[in-house]
Amino acid sequence: MFVGCCCADSSQDSLEAQFNLPIAADEKTVPYLATDRRGPAGKDVPSSARSGKSLTQEEKEAEKARLQTLVNNFAKKAVRGCPCVYFKEGNAQRFETQYRIDKSLEYLILVNPQEPGVTEVTCPIAAIQDIYSLAEDGASCFPPEVVKALEPEDKERLLMIVFGDTDGKLFRFCLVEESIRSRDDFLECMRILCIYAQSNPSDGR
Repeated sequence: MFVGCCCADSSQDSLEAQFNLPIAADEKTVPYLATDRRGPAGKDVPSSARSGKSLTQEEKEAEKARLQTLVNNFAKKAVRGCPCVYFKEGNAQRFETQYRIDKSLEYLILVNPQEPGVTEVTCPIAAIQDIYSLAEDGASCFPPEVVKALEPEDKERLLMIVFGDTDGKLFRFCLVEESIRSRDDFLECMRILCIYAQSNPSDGR
């Protein structure tokens, strides 16, 4: 089991403070990730979050509290490590492994499935350009060898994260979430964490 020691119970109080993210009451109106798109070739996809309906102050506060709880719970769980299936592009070999988020909320890390102490992918959260879902965006967005290698139950849970480096080069990796619920939580929480990371860059970035 790939569980790190960075989240021992003794550090729980500091984690609670760390994950108190400043979410605006109307956070649901923020565009999806950085690019406001969820499909190939820049195709805009309507979002129920941007339906144009005006929320009352009470509804805004309730939504803020919901998002705060959702992101806090997701972040604390992700620091410990979340189970996933990783497909290596090229040969589409399937691995059971974990993804993690570091305690500073700066990096999404995919653990090497064969060496738990080694990182397979290190993705700066602020550099995420898009996250594709097979269920919503279709197979044409994904590497064909990965789609071909999927088990039937994987199809609703497959995600592809696309991120860039400082030179503008794009990278991508595919993973299968544990459940449809965890897929939805990942998409919603990573949208918020991406906005948070971009608005709170570290000194070294």
